[in-house]
Amino acid sequence: MYFKKYIAEFNNCLNLKTISTLIKFSSTRDFHKAAIGTRGVINENIRKVLMYPLTPLNKSITDCHWARFLNFKLTSLMNKYIEMNNLLPYLGIPNLNQLDILKYEETYHYQFHIDGGYDSNRTLSAIVFLNNDYEGGELCFKTLESDKEFSIKPYPGKIIIWPSNFFFPHSVKPIKNGTRYTIVAWA
Repeated sequence: MYFKKYIAEFNNCLNLKTISTLIKFSSTRDFHKAAIGTRGVINENIRKVLMYPLTPLNKSITDCHWARFLNFKLTSLMNKYIEMNNLLPYLGIPNLNQLDILKYEETYHYQFHIDGGYDSNRTLSAIVFLNNDYEGGELCFKTLESDKEFSIKPYPGKIIIWPSNFFFPHSVKPIKNGTRYTIVAWA
């Protein structure tokens, strides 16, 4: 699959103590239903997940800390990704425009979709896996020409980066047991 080259896996990007603290922090936050795309439409047949936005402009100092820490970590890796793939002339220097914690509980899922589009300002996507003590919830990509799927094995601290365009449709399979925590970001 030609496009696998552009789906980069960075392992052990966060240590287990940091991940544990981040999951503990997440468990104290008020999550809300996540919309599809940028228009605020909620359709749980397509996307059923809870989200909590992280922003450095929050009143909570802890939220600001996590937003800045993750922004730095992800921007650094996106720069590395751009350099590895010689994409600087096409993508420029990344600037995160959204950072969210996602919580997938039993039966939660997200059907195949792309992250970029005419109404979004996204060129790169990233997912940070915080845990893997759940069943289901695989991150799957498929090729456009054959619909052949492949999945990414979750591992705490692993970060996946790929272009947000139509060449990279992806999904999250339904959770069968447990709770899946991830951080998602776009630049």
